[in-house]
Amino acid sequence: MRIIGLLLLVSAAICAAAFRDIDLLWLEALLFVAVLATGFFTRKMRPPKWTSNPWLAFLIPAVTSIVLRVGLLPWIPIPHPVVPDEFSHILLAKTFLLGRLANPAHPLWQHFESIHILSQPTYSSMYMPGQACFLALGQLLFGDLFWGVVLSTALFCGTLTWFLRAYLPPGWALFGGLFAAVRIGAASYWNDSYWGGSAGALGGAMVLGAYPRLLRTWKPIPALIFASGLALLASTRPYEGAVLGAVLVFMLLWRARVFVPRRQVLQACAIVAALLTVFGVALTREWKAVTGHSFTMPYQLNQQVYGWPTTLPWMKVRQITYRHPEFALYQDFETAEHRQITVPAELPIGLLVHYSHWWQFLIGITLTPIFLFTARILKWRRARDTWIAGAVVTLAVMTEQSAYPHYWSPIAAVSFLFIVQGLRYLAQSRIGSAIARFAIPVSGVLIIAHAATLSPGGPPPRQPNFISWCCTEVRVKDRAPIAQQLAAIPGDHLVFVSYNLKTYDTFEWVYNEPDIDHARIVWARYMGPARNEELIRYYPNRRVWRVLVTKDHAATLAPLR
Repeated sequence: MRIIGLLLLVSAAICAAAFRDIDLLWLEALLFVAVLATGFFTRKMRPPKWTSNPWLAFLIPAVTSIVLRVGLLPWIPIPHPVVPDEFSHILLAKTFLLGRLANPAHPLWQHFESIHILSQPTYSSMYMPGQACFLALGQLLFGDLFWGVVLSTALFCGTLTWFLRAYLPPGWALFGGLFAAVRIGAASYWNDSYWGGSAGALGGAMVLGAYPRLLRTWKPIPALIFASGLALLASTRPYEGAVLGAVLVFMLLWRARVFVPRRQVLQACAIVAALLTVFGVALTREWKAVTGHSFTMPYQLNQQVYGWPTTLPWMKVRQITYRHPEFALYQDFETAEHRQITVPAELPIGLLVHYSHWWQFLIGITLTPIFLFTARILKWRRARDTWIAGAVVTLAVMTEQSAYPHYWSPIAAVSFLFIVQGLRYLAQSRIGSAIARFAIPVSGVLIIAHAATLSPGGPPPRQPNFISWCCTEVRVKDRAPIAQQLAAIPGDHLVFVSYNLKTYDTFEWVYNEPDIDHARIVWARYMGPARNEELIRYYPNRRVWRVLVTKDHAATLAPLR
């Protein structure tokens, strides 16, 4: 156990030295919140009685997450999509809002091909529907897809508190939920993009929170929550969710051998099986609508057609001839990522990068001292099953080629349990007392001084790092300004997009509405005068434009004719 703690500390030191683009504002803010709560929840200070109310314990972190994000809107406005994954999730959400499971293929679909989007046999997203369902819910309830992201994060923070209450005193469980509300809810990309993270974390917290309650009682409510969490994981992070579900189901069934009465166990198993069967039927219906086959996932079809994503080490990199040269460059990016999990010489760097994503996002410099208590944390018998499940899923994530922080989302609750328990031990130590006494005023002064430099129109940081726990992704040099410019011009528009291939950075512009023909702005690939002409004839009443995308330079819009 001590070796594990030492490895975590050494790896954290390497990450802190290697990643120099960390804006200290959010790190200092979280330091302030963490040590303030740590000092508040020491042995000498009893938490208020209201922290024992389970409903308040759920609502307070959830509402805090929403309030923080709404309060930051003047500085961090509602984001627009940039990453290809975001556009894909948004396409699926808008498809659902039209009452469809998939969109018909466009007759000139070659002009509209894009990354993580299927053009044949239907025009659809390649992703599972979980994230899109939250986005669609945000549009239905609050008028914007973004509020679905905020809702998923709020539900995660509340459910995390419920999970923590199975292992920690009520006060510390509430602290964990509030810590997540600040860390995830304030400005992380989980809550400030359409990429995902919070929905998968919510599913993981539901499953992990239901597990110890099922072990004690095998009652219907924990069984329903467990099954619902598995369904949410399957529709957001299916690989990591399947690993987590398999581990927990195995441990549940193993311990159920000695549980009496047997009738309760069978009843709980029947509830889980029934709900998952209904979910499975619904999911395969969506797959059939998209791919034409009930047991062919859109993700699989995308791999067959375009060769990506090559997420796992046993997936072979295929040589494909692409219609569009930028697709070949994207495949080069995928191949380089894939080498980090398949080429022995690159494995050490690949593993360190995987760890660094988790460390930057959840731990950072401020919380690294909790690794000193790793041995005590992992020897904590009450959470032994949780650590086993977290370890197995961690190994699974380490086999994936990118492992961005949302890949870890199914075990985000495990990470927060580790953090909070480490802070409990820190609070009981002499160093914890010193931190609470001296670091709070120092951190407060630093935060006030740093916050004074912010303004709604202030410049973004020079080196934004969306993975870090203390920074937000800056989204300026993309297609949003061009879209706003076109929206202000009367009429409908057709925009041909071409790329400077020497600076292509995988950030795509060719994404469209589910109903392409009735969209005000149609984005198409520049395929040369002859191929462009057929699309211009197809849209005779649209104004035709061309835009050249060059990295680190603002794109310019020019009439094509």
